[in-house]
Amino acid sequence: MVKVTVLEDRALVERRGEIPLSVGTQRLVIQGLSPLAVDRSLQAKVAGGTISQARIRRATKPQPPEAEREHRTALGKRVAELEQELRRVVADETRLAARLRLLDTARADVHRAISEQAGAGQSRPETWREQLETVRREQLSADSALREAERRTLRLREQFDEARASQTAVELLEPTVDTQAELEVGHPTGGPATLSVTYLVPCTAWRPSYRATLSREASGESVTLECEAVVWQRTGEEWKDVELAFSTARPTLGATPPRLQEDRLWLRDKTEREKQVVEVAIREEVIQTAGEAGAARRDDALPGMDDGGEPLTVTAPHRASVPPDGEPYRVPLFQFTAPAASELVAMPEQSPLVHRVARFDNTGPTVLLAGPVKLVRTHGYVGRAQLRFTGKGERVKLGFGSEDALRVARTEDVGRETSRLTGRKVTTHKVRLFLSNMGAKSVPVAIEERIPVSEVESVEIQLQRESTKPAPARVSEDGIVRFELTASPRSQQELAMDYVVTSAAKVAGL
Repeated sequence: MVKVTVLEDRALVERRGEIPLSVGTQRLVIQGLSPLAVDRSLQAKVAGGTISQARIRRATKPQPPEAEREHRTALGKRVAELEQELRRVVADETRLAARLRLLDTARADVHRAISEQAGAGQSRPETWREQLETVRREQLSADSALREAERRTLRLREQFDEARASQTAVELLEPTVDTQAELEVGHPTGGPATLSVTYLVPCTAWRPSYRATLSREASGESVTLECEAVVWQRTGEEWKDVELAFSTARPTLGATPPRLQEDRLWLRDKTEREKQVVEVAIREEVIQTAGEAGAARRDDALPGMDDGGEPLTVTAPHRASVPPDGEPYRVPLFQFTAPAASELVAMPEQSPLVHRVARFDNTGPTVLLAGPVKLVRTHGYVGRAQLRFTGKGERVKLGFGSEDALRVARTEDVGRETSRLTGRKVTTHKVRLFLSNMGAKSVPVAIEERIPVSEVESVEIQLQRESTKPAPARVSEDGIVRFELTASPRSQQELAMDYVVTSAAKVAGL
C-alpha cells in the first residue's frame, strides 16, 4: 500500500509494486485487502501489459488452533484457579454457618440448664456467668468470620463470572474473512513490470482541525495557524507508512439535474384588509458574505465539510500510519504565520464580556475549510471556536478569549406614542451602556450595537445622533453602530444610544 485518498465517508486505497512477469497470460493474486473493499471499484493497471479480468474474492478463514489453544490455556488456568478458590471459600462459609447454628443451640442449652437449676433451688451465678460469656465470645467470633467469608465469596464469584465470560468469548471466536484480488495479466515480452491496484473502502472519514496562536512581539502581532486532518478508519486494513491525501469530493453524489415541474402563477384581487393593512415582522437574518464574516450555510445544504462548493484535495507533507481501530488520529497538513491586528470588542446585546478579536489574511498554501479551531495566547489555551470557509488571501476573524478586567452592562427602555390624528406610531428605544475597567491600565475598546434595518417604505428607522453620546465611529448599512473609546483604569463610562422606529397607521405587526 503506497497511497490512500480519504474522502468524507470513504477512502480510495492504492497498492503498487514491482512484479516479475512471464510472456503471455498469467494469474496474479494480491492478498491482504480489506474485507470491506467495494467489488465494482476495483481497478488494476500494469506497465506495458493488459488486464483482462480483475475481481475480488473472499473466503472464510477460521482462527488458528494454536492461537485458540494459547488463549484457552491462559483463561482456562485462571478459571480453574478461581473455581477452586471459590469452592474452598464456599466450604468455609458452610462450616462457619453450621458452627454458628451449634453455638445458638449451646446458648439455648445454657439458658435451659439455668432455669432448671434455679427451679431446683441450686444457685451458681458465677458458673452461669462464665458459661454465657464463653458462648457469647464464640458467637461473636463465628459471626465475624462468617461475614468475612460471605464477602470473599461474593468477590470471588464476580471474578469467576467475568473470567468465565471471557473464556466463552474466546472459545467462540468468529472466523476472519480472507480477501484477495485475482487478476488475469497479459504481457507481450515479460520481465519486471509495475502493477497498481486501486479500490474503495467505507468506514473511514476525516475532518479538518486547527490551532491558532496569537503572539505579540516588538515588531507587532501575528497569528500562527496550524491545520491538521483528524482521521478515523475501521476498514480492517492497516494503513502503515502511506502517503495520505484528503479530499472533499463526493463521488457518490449524483449530478442529475432536478426534474422540471409546472409552476402556475395565479392572479387575484387584494382583500380589503390587504388594501388597508401592511403586515410587518421583525426577524433575525445572518449576513451572508464571504471572507471574514463567513458564508452562512443554507438549510438545504448537505451534511459534511464546507468547501465553498468546489472539491479540494490536500496532501500530507509526510507519510503516516493509521491503524484500523476507529480511534481519531491527527495528521499535520500545513501551517503559516501571518501579521495580525487585534482589538478589544464588546457586543453587549450578546454578552457582557469584552473579547480580544484578531484579524489576519489567509496566506497559507490553500483555502481554509470550515472546522473547529483551538485558540492559544501567550499565557496558554483560552478556548475553542469555529473557523468558517476562507479562500486564499481572504480575511480571517477569530476571537481569542475575554479580558477579565473589562465588563459592559446594558439597559434598554422602550417608549411608544401614537398620533390621535394620523394614527402614526412612534417607538423610541433608549439604550444605555456602562463600560467598566477594573484594571490598572488604560485600554482602547470598541463597542458594537445594532439597530433594525427597514425594508419597507411604511417603516422608518432613524438614529438620534444628537442624543447618542459619544458619537459613533461609523454606522454600517446592516445597522451595526460602532463606538470607539478608551477605558481609563478603574473607571466606569456611560454610553447613550437612541433610535426611533416610525410606522404608518396601516402597519401591523410591530
